[in-house]
Amino acid sequence: MPHEIDSAVFPHLEVDLARVRDVLGPVQLRGRPELTALTDEGPDSSRRLVRPTLTLLSYYLLTDPAVPADDRVVRAAAAVELMHLGSLYHDDVVDHAYERRGRPSANVVWGSHMAVLGGDSVTFSGMRMLAELGGREVLAATIAGEQMCAGMVLEAADLYVASRSEQSYLDAIDGKTAAVLSLACRVGAMQADRSEDEEEALALFGRHFGLAYQLYDDILDLTSTAEEMGKPVNADLSEGIYTLPVIRAAARDQDLARLLNRRMTRDQAARARELVVASGAVDEAQARAEEFIDQAAGQLTALPVDPRARQAMNAYVRSILHRRTPGPAVPRQSTQAAGVHSDGLPQGVAQWLRSWLVDTGLALTPAEADYHRWIGAIRSPVPILAPAADAAREQTAYAMAVLTLMWDDLFEDPQLRDPEAVTALRRGMVAVLRQDPEKPWRSGAIPTAWASLWPRLREGRSIRWQERFLDGIEDWFEAAEREAHHRIGGYIPSTADYLPLRMSTSGMETIIACVEVYQDRELPLKLRNHPVIRRLEELGFWVTFVENDLVGLDQDEADQVPYNLVRAVRHETGCTRREAVEQVQRQVAEQRAQLESLIRYVPALFRVLPGLSGRGKDYAELYVNMANVGLWGRESDRYEPTSAAAAPDLERLRREIYYWADEPATTAP
Repeated sequence: MPHEIDSAVFPHLEVDLARVRDVLGPVQLRGRPELTALTDEGPDSSRRLVRPTLTLLSYYLLTDPAVPADDRVVRAAAAVELMHLGSLYHDDVVDHAYERRGRPSANVVWGSHMAVLGGDSVTFSGMRMLAELGGREVLAATIAGEQMCAGMVLEAADLYVASRSEQSYLDAIDGKTAAVLSLACRVGAMQADRSEDEEEALALFGRHFGLAYQLYDDILDLTSTAEEMGKPVNADLSEGIYTLPVIRAAARDQDLARLLNRRMTRDQAARARELVVASGAVDEAQARAEEFIDQAAGQLTALPVDPRARQAMNAYVRSILHRRTPGPAVPRQSTQAAGVHSDGLPQGVAQWLRSWLVDTGLALTPAEADYHRWIGAIRSPVPILAPAADAAREQTAYAMAVLTLMWDDLFEDPQLRDPEAVTALRRGMVAVLRQDPEKPWRSGAIPTAWASLWPRLREGRSIRWQERFLDGIEDWFEAAEREAHHRIGGYIPSTADYLPLRMSTSGMETIIACVEVYQDRELPLKLRNHPVIRRLEELGFWVTFVENDLVGLDQDEADQVPYNLVRAVRHETGCTRREAVEQVQRQVAEQRAQLESLIRYVPALFRVLPGLSGRGKDYAELYVNMANVGLWGRESDRYEPTSAAAAPDLERLRREIYYWADEPATTAP
């Protein structure tokens, strides 16, 4: 039972709220249990069920508080909560909110498209429940929904309007917040079968309470901390939503009004917040909220009800308004590794890897074996990765990572200027990939290196994994060939085409396969196809490679690398280099924040996903490992040459595998 409620007056509230929770639950999609988590808050939700509580209290008030609620009341209470929950999905999409009550929001986890559809599903579940109760209930809910949408439209129309009027603000919150709280009280009263006047009085009680509720929420956004609120604070100012304290403060402070007339930086929003708080407008807004509470209490005065019940209900809504901590915030754990980078690779790997590079001929000298674009890119702080399954798999995964980086450099090398040579390189690489390791068709460093790795890579792997791995590399070679032709031809993609082109050349499938080998696990295909996992992979890819675009921008510009987002933005918009960098940095910060929130959600998701044969924890660890490596990647030494490292002769490596169009087919397998 909510601790603010007098159990002596409402003895059945706790049990009746438990009945409401039993009715609430995720939307079940027939035949697709893996999608249930989209609308499942889980058993440990910190939701306080304010609206269902108001529905039950309104019913008790007009009947006998000593008698449990009828089943119709329980369903009405659950239905109103579902309508509210559905609106929160939409709010978070519109507001670009990444957290809700200290947890990642649905739009961060599932993407905006799925979040909107999930919100629609939840809302219509609530509407169906009300329709089952009767025509009056569903009509009241439809009117409340219409008012809620109208309030949101009014708010959106006044974004960044420093001259927003108090009446416009009140009209907006009357719709977006008060309408549903009023509905909660109304449908509870409907089930008591009393007069329309009594029903209307409770609906007005809920409406006045709703106005005060939103006012207090807006005040807390200006005066509380993120830890207290369980969500980001000072968000309204940054988003251009000017609430009552801001409106009153701006009317008296022209400096503040000038700040509000445009989008603000974080520092400007923080300054605006200081001006609002210093103006005394927060106290005025709080006084206005108290007036609404008094008006709400006045609606109960004339009702012929138990005075103790009336007093307990007034006490409950006041306690809600004077809250300071709406819900426990989950402390954000940075996915960034703490401390200083280690001096090199994991113990036991460094020496083996350098020897392997020299023994296969990929590097001609120990200095080449320490080349920063290969070895430097895989140096990582010790805490980043969980331990490998065993030493052999650790060596194999790191060697494959280096080979992947080397393949990438072969195609990106600015010295490779002949389009026919690019195609010959791709044909030779595919031929090497498909050769019999026991009978290599051509000698050379790359065939030797691949012949030494492929048997180790496929050990213990399923046939389907092996086929998918080889097909993925072959697709990557084709994309790398296309990128090289774009570089030679001077083509720069549009920002819309950047992502699919960059993803095709990222080698992402090879990276995932390396982690699978490292941890001796194989991700089920149905898991890879889950929408949250697809989103995790795409976000992780985007953040990793766009951050690399920023770090390697100077070199990419010098080498005329076509798939760099900064170059794409400049080419498309005509802006300056600095402007393009700032734009991309803002995008990266936003996407990185979403990725970090999503990473924190992954273990919880894997606990509830069906069909993982008890290995959900293992798979979650694998994905968290991959994401952590990606987030750290921008700090690698790939773009920082060291004086001791010598650049290898890439053309030497290419000459060994070129497969020209007129070359006899008998030389290939």
